[in-house]
Amino acid sequence: MTPPSTDRSTRAPVVSGAVALLLGAGFVAVSLAYNRGSLVPPLDDVYIHLQYARQFGDGEPLRYQPGAEITTGASSLLWMVLLGAAHAVGFDGRWLLAVAVAGGVVGVALAAAFTSAAATRLGGRAAGWWAGLLTALCGPLLWGGASGMEVGLLAALVTGTLLSYLRERPRFRWTPVVAALLALTRPEGFLVATAFVAAMLWTLYRHRSSPDAAPWWRGVPVVLPVVVFAGQLLLFRVLTGTSQANGVLAKSWLHTGFLHQPLEIADHVQRNVAALLASLAGLSGQDVLAPLALVVAVLGVAALAARRERTLAVALGGGLVLVVAAVATLTTAMWQDLRYLQPFLPLLLLLVVLGAGLVPHRAVRGGLLAVVLLFTVAATPAWALRLGQQASAMREGPVSVAQWIAGNVPPGDAVAVNDVGAAAWFGGHRTVDLVGLTTNGMAAPSLNGPGTLYEALRALPPDERPQWFAVFDRWGGVPVADLGRAGLLGTEPVITFGLAGPARPISASAPQTCQIDRSCDRVSIWRADWSAADSAQAPDAPVPGRIVDHLNVGDTADEAAHGWTTDPPVLGVQPDSVLDRAVVAPGRLVADSGRHVVGGETFTLGGTVPGRPVTLTGRIGAGPALPGERTRVVAVDVDGRPAGEWTLPDAQPWAQASFTVPGELVTGDRVTVTTRPVAPLLAPYPDYRSYGWWASR
Repeated sequence: MTPPSTDRSTRAPVVSGAVALLLGAGFVAVSLAYNRGSLVPPLDDVYIHLQYARQFGDGEPLRYQPGAEITTGASSLLWMVLLGAAHAVGFDGRWLLAVAVAGGVVGVALAAAFTSAAATRLGGRAAGWWAGLLTALCGPLLWGGASGMEVGLLAALVTGTLLSYLRERPRFRWTPVVAALLALTRPEGFLVATAFVAAMLWTLYRHRSSPDAAPWWRGVPVVLPVVVFAGQLLLFRVLTGTSQANGVLAKSWLHTGFLHQPLEIADHVQRNVAALLASLAGLSGQDVLAPLALVVAVLGVAALAARRERTLAVALGGGLVLVVAAVATLTTAMWQDLRYLQPFLPLLLLLVVLGAGLVPHRAVRGGLLAVVLLFTVAATPAWALRLGQQASAMREGPVSVAQWIAGNVPPGDAVAVNDVGAAAWFGGHRTVDLVGLTTNGMAAPSLNGPGTLYEALRALPPDERPQWFAVFDRWGGVPVADLGRAGLLGTEPVITFGLAGPARPISASAPQTCQIDRSCDRVSIWRADWSAADSAQAPDAPVPGRIVDHLNVGDTADEAAHGWTTDPPVLGVQPDSVLDRAVVAPGRLVADSGRHVVGGETFTLGGTVPGRPVTLTGRIGAGPALPGERTRVVAVDVDGRPAGEWTLPDAQPWAQASFTVPGELVTGDRVTVTTRPVAPLLAPYPDYRSYGWWASR
């Protein structure tokens, strides 16, 4: 095993940075060639950062559009601030995009140089050359830098924190500052920064008795990364009412509400962990790292421990584990070429080089690293082509849609979109983000399905409702096109945009239908029709007595007010929201949201009088039962006491039906009603759609 070098006079960091800078420029050139000289990013998210940056530079921080409410849709606070400063000094339009791309490329070059310098300190001059070149040639990292996202900045700060830690220990002056900037760049960066905070504190503790030990108060700045990240969360809390950024609310399995139980969430996270590890191990076909690179990286952690670098081994290994675990909680963990993991690839490549150092024979060690380098060099051109192809798809899709909006939508009209970046950057109109990144309150409804999303839109003040919709015909995320089931999208689209180039699904997990009929590559623009927006509040037909309360199932606010919940008998059966419309009387069209209920539901209705009967009237949809099944029969409990069995109507999409609760079961000014299977836990279960409930007496 080669000991670490004490000779720091190596040109490896400079050469590595120069190679990365040159290759980054080459990636940009390929993208320009695909777009006839126009600079176009491969992701719509880039325009989200640019839009927030423009607003920041104009003196409206965290406001996505002039005069809009404060939102937290920019996933990187520091990147947005830096781009906002660039806008404030005169960069705008395509020049601000150029600043973002150039900054990303420079960030990757710095990351390559810092990785090389850190590897030299830890493994010697040869390790510095190998780690620097592998980082400089890393295709996914170059893709991320040239994309215009915060990938380059984050990679530079991750590696810069490591190098600063190695240079300054046991006295830390600038390392906490660099780590604080890292914490402000992305939540995953905070996790690595926290690992280094722990390493710095432990290092100070171990050297507390040494002659050159710093006074105890010198250790206080070490916790700066934790303080600034907590300050960011507090800022979000004060300004928006929640410390969670909108990106987390919209993309995390931990915020899916009714959609998933804890065991189901754990299952999704575990599957993401397995998929991420397969990609990092080079076993997924994504060409992220060389085959079995992750195995060698784990050996790199062992190599650090063997070289009396146990503190650093724990910091790097633990930080990377935390990053993978955090990314695995996202529904989009595998999307966009693993861009959430791209900034941390230099650390993995550094560990790969150190792990190869455990091979005792020099020729074998060199051969192993040569194979890794050969794989990297072979894969890198494909990443450059991927960047250009995805940029051209952006130009054909979101950018073209945004330009149409700018030239054809009347001034003052608002547009609802599910890709909000280019639409706001080019469109010049107020946008409503159906995913919930830049419009507060839309993330949770969109995750619950089209019915809850419809209700969230309907709850907007009439003058804030969008007059236009620009949405995918079909998408791997929120089923926004299903809003048409309520007639909200009108009868025919005004225009449809389809990609002329090869079909490129948004992720490896995109629906198979996207790859067959290309529906995920089509964006249609519709003129909104709100004529049926308030049609569902009254029952379809008169109900007995006087209505005293109403529960609108599918409206998350109304569900919370009435304690609505469901108890599915089988984990994985979720009460997704639905949206339908029906002609309930001559000249009366009703559009209503609901939930697909399997097993039963529980809710509380008020306005009752003790001892007096109350009639429950439901808007219910249930299909015909198969022979011998009782899927339309529910047992009804009132305040925990049996009230009888009820056969739900056979109707599509729904019918109105009533159930009378005897007066002796009404003991207060409200009743809690539960529908459940007649035989608990035994199939067949009640299977129906619940749209709304009225209580009358």
